[in-house]
Amino acid sequence: MSTSVDEAGRDGRALEWRDAAAELADVADALTMASFRRHLDVRTKTDGSWVTAVDEGVESALRREIAARYPGHAVLGEEAGRQGDEDAPTWVIDPIDGTTNFVKGNPVFATLIAVRLDGQEVAGVVSAPALASRWDGVVGGGARQDGRAITVSDVADLGAAEVAFGGLELFAAEGRLPLVTELSARAQRVRGYGDFWQHCLVAAGSTDVAVEAEVKVWDLAAVKVVVEAAGGRFTDLSGVRTADGGSALSSNGRLHDEVLALAARA
Repeated sequence: MSTSVDEAGRDGRALEWRDAAAELADVADALTMASFRRHLDVRTKTDGSWVTAVDEGVESALRREIAARYPGHAVLGEEAGRQGDEDAPTWVIDPIDGTTNFVKGNPVFATLIAVRLDGQEVAGVVSAPALASRWDGVVGGGARQDGRAITVSDVADLGAAEVAFGGLELFAAEGRLPLVTELSARAQRVRGYGDFWQHCLVAAGSTDVAVEAEVKVWDLAAVKVVVEAAGGRFTDLSGVRTADGGSALSSNGRLHDEVLALAARA
């Protein structure tokens, strides 16, 4: 029997999946930290990004765990693609978001795990073991960082806001550098945290806006549900509420329409 997004929130299934995702994140954290700041064999994928045996090993381990716990569910992962029925609840996995950071010994990397129903995220966990922090969110149930409830900021003036960007080379490739220039001129503070972290900072109220020019669904699914569960908004740069890939904009909600208007003109 299918379960709608609202039903998953009401009947506790989303909470169950969030808690299961947290247990899966424990598995992933053990594997990533066992190899962090050690020698790694790195390959370059066809899209130019890096991958290691650790990325592949984490995803394989999580797929096995999900199959054992939820044999009727589907899995969509960065390294091995989709397995399972299109209509089934789908676990979206990025085994290591920030692989380049991981390889270089930078602690800003995380395992991202989300569950989607009918194309909407209902539960998500973002686990960053080298930062000793974890964020989670669930539809109808709020967001947390390290077990503590979090909410987005109440900043309503872009001139008082902090804006974070993903890789500037991607903004250049997508012809969106004018948006970076415009936001940099208008915001009080600009930073380049990148990857999952900037969106989690938005969810926790530490940053007000985060913008990315080109990302994939496994980069976005978990952070989208965390941001929304914390009271924020998450869309692409055209304003569509989605984590399906392409551009991404997360915010405290109060600044969202202003940034979208700038993106439409830039």
